[in-house]
Amino acid sequence: MTYIYPPKAVLNDNLIKFIKLLIDMKHKKIFFIAGLITLILNLIWEFSHHTLYIDLSGIPKYTHLIIASFTDMLILLSIFGIVSLKNRTFNWIRSPRKFDYLLITIFGFIIALFIEVINLSLGRWAYTPSMPTIFRIGVSPLIQLSLTGIVSLVILKNVISENNERTAFHRP
Repeated sequence: MTYIYPPKAVLNDNLIKFIKLLIDMKHKKIFFIAGLITLILNLIWEFSHHTLYIDLSGIPKYTHLIIASFTDMLILLSIFGIVSLKNRTFNWIRSPRKFDYLLITIFGFIIALFIEVINLSLGRWAYTPSMPTIFRIGVSPLIQLSLTGIVSLVILKNVISENNERTAFHRP
């Protein structure tokens, strides 16, 4: 069987560099830690805000909350990946710029808006009267990805810098 690979010129050099960075173990560790932090924050968010929803999906409540948290984690890791592509490095996480925070906020808000509009129109969930809404869309889900993304980034940045300081003192 013959495999046909696209010529290198077809692939963007930045994309090739990004894929090589993904393979680097140091960056896998950073993304694993980022995934863990975003998952924990989104689990906390989902379990503390689920009383604002009427679940019409037919999935058991706790299973649905866990699936939603994992989905939120993947979305946020994708947003971090997009910002990494924009910055052409993963090292932006060590000292994010204001524009990086802005991108996370904008992407998080837009994705949350699409998720809410689609799932409300498909009847997968509805809101209880206690959910504050703007244009019939819940405020809680609109701010979730942006807020948990920013908080995750702040925690991740501190974990990485603390880890670097610790290892710097123990080098021979």
